[in-house]
Amino acid sequence: MNTLPTIVLVPGAFHVRTAMDLLSEQLREIGFSTQSFGLLTTAHPQLTIKDDAAALTTEGLLPLIEKQDRDVVLYLHSYAGFPGSTAIKGLSKTERLAAGKRGGIIGLIYQAAFIPKPGDTLLQLIGGQYAPWQAPDIETGLVSVIDPKATFYADVMEPLATEAVSELCPQSLLSMHTPSGDVFYGIDAYNKRRTYLHCNKDQALPPFAQDALVAESGVEWDVQKIDTSHSPFFSEPKQLADIVVSHVKAFIATY
Repeated sequence: MNTLPTIVLVPGAFHVRTAMDLLSEQLREIGFSTQSFGLLTTAHPQLTIKDDAAALTTEGLLPLIEKQDRDVVLYLHSYAGFPGSTAIKGLSKTERLAAGKRGGIIGLIYQAAFIPKPGDTLLQLIGGQYAPWQAPDIETGLVSVIDPKATFYADVMEPLATEAVSELCPQSLLSMHTPSGDVFYGIDAYNKRRTYLHCNKDQALPPFAQDALVAESGVEWDVQKIDTSHSPFFSEPKQLADIVVSHVKAFIATY
C-alpha cells in the first residue's frame, strides 16, 4: 500500500474533473496517489456553494479519510477555495489524531484560489460585479466565459488550449451569489501547513487580487509565485507537480 498522502485535486468554476488529468499523471509518476473531484455547480444552475462543499466532504474526502484511513493533501483551484474552505471541517489530521482516529488532511494548497471568510460571496470578492470576461445569463441561471483561451489558457500551447476550452461548461450563477459557510483553513491544525500558489500571469484572478486574498485572510501562508496563467495544470503540469510535491513533503515533515 502507498503510504504517501493522497492528493485530492479540485478544479475551479467552469472546469470538469478531467481538467486535472495532466497534473494527476505527473504526480502519479512521482509516486503519489491522486483523486480528482469535479464540483457540482458546473453546468447545474440550481446548485450552490453549499452543495459543492457537502459533496466534496461526503464524496471526495470522507471515503479516503474515514473508510481508508488515508492522509490527504487538498489542492484547491480558483473558485474551489470557496467550498473547499468549508468542506474540511473536522478533517485535519491533527484533530483526528486527538480523537484517536487515523487519517486526515495534512495540508492545504490553494492555487490562484479564493480564500473566503464566512458570509463572503464570490461576486463580492471580485468587486461586487461580474468580471469583464464573464457573460451571465439570468434566464438560464448560468454564467459563461467570453474568451476562455485568453482568460484561462493564455500560456497553454495548441492544440491543448483548444481542447481545454472544449471541455469547459457554464457555471451556476447561484455559486457566485451564495454566501460562504464557516471556513476552517485558519485553524491551528493548518499552521505551517498552508500553501498559496500565486500565478503571476493570471488573467482570471489577477495577481493583485491574489495578494489581497492572502493578506486579508488573517493567517500565514507559504506563498510561492509561479510564472504562469490561471491554469498551470495545463501549461506546466511537470513543473507544477514538482512544486506540489515539495510542499507535500514539507507538510509531512511537520508530523
